[in-house]
Amino acid sequence: MIFIVLNKLVKKTNWWNNNTALSKQFVSNNGYRSNLQRNYEIVNVGSNPARFAFFYEDIRGQNWSSGTQGLDMDLEVLRFYHSFMKQGATVILPIVAFSSVSGYLNRYPSGKHYLAKFASILDGLQIKYHPKFKDLCSYMQYPLLYNFSALRYLVKDTEPDRRLDISEQPMQAIEMEENARWWIEKCWKPEFNIRSLDEPLTKELQEGRDVSILMMCNMIEFLRERGYKPFIVSLPMSAALCAYFTPQAYETYIRSFIRIFEQMGIPCLDYTYDIRFTKHEYYFNALFMNLKGRKVFTRQVLEDIKQIGTLD
Repeated sequence: MIFIVLNKLVKKTNWWNNNTALSKQFVSNNGYRSNLQRNYEIVNVGSNPARFAFFYEDIRGQNWSSGTQGLDMDLEVLRFYHSFMKQGATVILPIVAFSSVSGYLNRYPSGKHYLAKFASILDGLQIKYHPKFKDLCSYMQYPLLYNFSALRYLVKDTEPDRRLDISEQPMQAIEMEENARWWIEKCWKPEFNIRSLDEPLTKELQEGRDVSILMMCNMIEFLRERGYKPFIVSLPMSAALCAYFTPQAYETYIRSFIRIFEQMGIPCLDYTYDIRFTKHEYYFNALFMNLKGRKVFTRQVLEDIKQIGTLD
C-alpha cells in the first residue's frame, strides 16, 4: 500500500512529467467529442532541434517532434497520426547535424526512462511490438519499481521544463561558445565515436548512415503512397555551433545526405548556414531556437514551401 502511494506521488513530480510532457503536443482520440482536430495542412517530425524549430501560426499545422535520437520513431509517429492530416498535406522531415548517421545509435540499447517518453504518445498496438514491451508497460505504470532512487524527487524535485516558453537568449556570447563546444566535444563526438569532424566516416558510421538512408526512404515511401508531400528541411544552427562545421564536415554529415533525396525528386531546403537564422538572439543555447527564433524561422519555411508549390 505504501509503495502504491509513493509511486503515485513520483508520477506527479516534474522529474516524471518532464519526460512525458511532449505527449501533450499530440492530438489524441481520447475525449474526441470535445477536442478533436483534424485536417492538418502541414506537420513536422524530428528530434529535439525540430521541437525547438517550428511554431505554426495562421495555418493548421502541428509539431510532431518526438525528441527521438534516431529516425525510426518518426515513422512510428507518422503511422499512428497521419489520419489527422488532410489529403495532400505537407510533411517536413527535418535534417540536423548528425541525422545522416543517427542509425549508428541503433546498436546501443536505450534505457526505459528514455523509451517511456515515446511509448506515451504511441498506440498500444504499436508499443506491443517493441522488444521491451512488457518492461515498458510496467515501467510506465510503476516507475518506482525500476528506479527507487526517484524517491529523492519527492524531497527535492527538478524544475518544470519550460524551455518552449523561452523567448530570449539568456546566454552571453562566451557562454554560447562554451555551450557549442559542449555539444561537439562532450555530446556528439563521444556519442558517435568521432575523433574529428573532418575525417571520413568510420565503417560503423557508414553502416549507421546506410540505416538512416533506409529509414528516410521508408518514411518517404509511406507518405507518397498515401498522397502526402514529404519535404526535407535542414535546420539552422547558431553561429557559435556553425563555426565547428568546416566545409568538409558539412559535406560529410549534411550536404551529401540531402543530395541523396534531392536526386529522388524530394524538395529540400537547406538552412544550415543561413545567416538569417544563425543569430544568437534566436536561440536559448547554441542548438535550440527560442520562441522568437521559432516564429521567424517557421514563417520563412512556410513561405519558401509555398514558393515551391507544395503548400497551398
